[in-house]
Amino acid sequence: MKLLLTTRMGDPYFGLLDDLTDVCKVWASTPDEIVREIADADVVYGWPTLEQFQAAKQLRWIQIPSAGVEMVCSIPEIVESDVIVTNARGAHARAIAEHTFAMLLAFTRGLHRFEQDKAARRWSREAAIPDVLEIAGWTIGIVGYGQIGQQVARRAIGFEMNVLAADVNPMPDAPHSVEVWGLDRLPDLFEQADVVVIAAPFTPETRHMIGADLLNRMKPTAYFLVESRGGILDEPALVDVLKKGKIAGAGLDVFETEPLPADSELWDVPNLIVTPHLAGASTQKDRRCVEILHENILRMQRGEPLVNLVDKRKGY
Repeated sequence: MKLLLTTRMGDPYFGLLDDLTDVCKVWASTPDEIVREIADADVVYGWPTLEQFQAAKQLRWIQIPSAGVEMVCSIPEIVESDVIVTNARGAHARAIAEHTFAMLLAFTRGLHRFEQDKAARRWSREAAIPDVLEIAGWTIGIVGYGQIGQQVARRAIGFEMNVLAADVNPMPDAPHSVEVWGLDRLPDLFEQADVVVIAAPFTPETRHMIGADLLNRMKPTAYFLVESRGGILDEPALVDVLKKGKIAGAGLDVFETEPLPADSELWDVPNLIVTPHLAGASTQKDRRCVEILHENILRMQRGEPLVNLVDKRKGY
């Protein structure tokens, strides 16, 4: 079996693959190298482009090192082929959940304000006290109750929050005893939540799913956080509600266009935390991604079903 590694994500942990037998590991970094090496590869670890995929002669399986699969599943030739696609679903969830609460606590404990105070050598304790909040007893609404959503819920429960969730697949027996509604109840979730977290995958069906109607249903004291994929949010609608002060604040780690263009209004809008698509980043996550690859290679060698199998047509 020829395994083609096309990304450095997990590079320090590729040694975990050394115990695999009958596996020839090949590393390729440039587009030309990938086109050449993919020709006789059985497995690709990465995100092959259409040109690279068309150069493959015996490819059986693509292991994507991310939870999102739109870069691969947006290519019709891959979707229509017999090539199996798996992802790293779950590997990023812990880091993303921690990042979610880092953003929320930055707002509720005034950390972004105090950073500005530090730069100005300003001691603003008395002025800041009325704006410092506790989140215990708040309601958090999670859109998308997969691995990321469940990790967010687990931490929210630890903060003594009430948890609501909505998913394309309602779950009567969801983890952590959370009530998971269908997406038809998104208006209810946005109206009731003190914090809304977007943890859903990006698909044609979820593109701009969160727009002006839902955002304007939120409480003026509520926070809105997007951690999974850009494109789910109608960004101009968020700019509008933030400029008008209709919600307390928002945090975005992902964007419809990345890198975020220098002329984007999001850079200047008030009460918005922007991070550069790194919520899922951690050295521990990189190891978990390689461990999923390792497990799936063993499963393929044994003729067993692979974990994290992606429905290429649904895009998750």
